[in-house]
Amino acid sequence: MKLSVPNYLAQSNCQDNSIRYAWDDWKSLPALESFDQQLLARLKRISQRAVLAFACASAEWMVYRFDRLCDTTAPWNLVESAWAMIIHLRYSIGNEAWSYRSQKGWDGPVKAPIKRGLEYLEAAFYLLHSEHRSDPLDFTARLSTLTSYVMPDPIPYKRWSDQLVSRFEVLYPRDQGDPLGDAVPRQAVDPEFDFRIEQTEALINAFLASLDYPSNPFLRTPQAMLEHFEGEEDFTGTPYVFSIEADRRTRRRSTPYRRSD
Repeated sequence: MKLSVPNYLAQSNCQDNSIRYAWDDWKSLPALESFDQQLLARLKRISQRAVLAFACASAEWMVYRFDRLCDTTAPWNLVESAWAMIIHLRYSIGNEAWSYRSQKGWDGPVKAPIKRGLEYLEAAFYLLHSEHRSDPLDFTARLSTLTSYVMPDPIPYKRWSDQLVSRFEVLYPRDQGDPLGDAVPRQAVDPEFDFRIEQTEALINAFLASLDYPSNPFLRTPQAMLEHFEGEEDFTGTPYVFSIEADRRTRRRSTPYRRSD
C-alpha cells in the first residue's frame, strides 16, 4: 500500500502525460548540476530534520508527477521509508533500500528523473548519518531544482516550497546546539493542515501505526529491529512507537543519526 496522496498534490495538476522538458541519459543538464542558492540559504536556517522533511515532500511531488507513467510502486515505498527514517534511521534497511538502481529500465525522461531524484534523497540522508555527519543541504536543494524542472508547470511546486520553508523557519529554526532538531511529521508539509508542534508525537505514532512493513521491502520489521539493535545506546523503547521526550533525551546524549549498517 503506497502513501496516501495529500490534497495539495492531487490539486496541483502536475500529472501531465506529456514530457515538455529536455532529457538525455548521457549528457549533463543544468537541472542535474545546479540549485537555487537562495533556497539553500533558507534551508540553512531550519533544522536538519526539517530539511529532510522538505526533501521527502519534494520527492513526493516527483513521484506523484510520474505516477501515471511509472509501472512500479517502488518509488512510493522508498519515499515512505524515508519519512520513517526521519523518525529513526533504523526503520529503513539502510543503503540496501536503494538497490532498485541496479535494475535495468531506470532510464529515459520518466524513470531517470525519478531515479536521480531518489538518489539525491538517499544522499541527503547518507550525509547526515555518515562518519562525518555532513549537512543534507546541497542534495536537498538539487532535488528541489530537479523536481521543479520536470513539472509541467513549476509554479505550484515553487509556491508550495516557498510556503513550506516559511513555515519551517518559524516552527523548526536551526539550533546550533541541536542542529538535528525534533522529528517532523508528514502533515507538517501540508499547507492545508493546521499543524502545531504539540501534535508531533500523536501524528508520528499514527504514521508509524499505519506503516505496512510486510508489504514495503524497504522497512525493517519490529522483530528485525529488536534482533539487530536492542541494547544499543541510541535504540530505546518499542519499535514503531515514538516518544518525543525519549527522542530529545537521545539527542542530548549524542545523536540518533548514526551509521546503522
